[in-house]
Amino acid sequence: MIITLLLILGLITGYISIMAAGGGALLLVPLVGFLVGPHLVAPVLTTGNAIASPFGVYLFWKHIDWKVALWLIPGIIPGAIIGAYVYTQMHPLLIEFTVGLFLVSTIFQFGFGHKKRSFVMYLPYFPMLGFVTTLFSSIIGAVGPVQNPFFLNYGLNKEELVATRGVSSLMMHSTKLVAYFHFGALNTELITYGLTIGLGIMTGMFIAKHFLKIISIQKFNSYALSIMFVSGLILIFRVSVQLWEAVS
Repeated sequence: MIITLLLILGLITGYISIMAAGGGALLLVPLVGFLVGPHLVAPVLTTGNAIASPFGVYLFWKHIDWKVALWLIPGIIPGAIIGAYVYTQMHPLLIEFTVGLFLVSTIFQFGFGHKKRSFVMYLPYFPMLGFVTTLFSSIIGAVGPVQNPFFLNYGLNKEELVATRGVSSLMMHSTKLVAYFHFGALNTELITYGLTIGLGIMTGMFIAKHFLKIISIQKFNSYALSIMFVSGLILIFRVSVQLWEAVS
């Protein structure tokens, strides 16, 4: 039963990750937490995304902005290693809450979709972006489409954004997976769950690729902003629930 549910959830995640350039994994967090336990979400989702990311890169290979992708890598690797270690030691709610606030704020930063950019983004900023987002993702399990405002402000759209984010995701989750193995955060059962989610994600990606071609840039940006806002609310709600349970 759990395997079937994880496969279906993975499919939905893969579809959202293409149509709104991410956010699907974050929507999965509470559901996967309910099925396998909240403390096991991070390694399970990392395994699923590490399996599915190469397929996403293959689907959108010709649209990758390699300049941005290569600038992200120097930050992703140390962020994944440090974050995986911190994950085995603690679960800082402050990080989760901060990421949530940032994602909620993006809809206001972009004037509810009426502004093309909310700040200027340059290539040398991407290593630090890669480090911070990978660090937070390793600790929380998923940070939603937190990189998207930076990609949008750099000028990436639709297939370019999805493709470049896919390379970032591949590097991020592969490094996190190795780090989780090293720190003993994975076992056969969790790998099985992750593989199931990964197969579902790949199916969702394949279905979504056709629909991404036919939507406008404006509609794509609208989807991306909406999922960022919803993802932020989910993170804030998760923190609020955990704090309430802690004081109750």
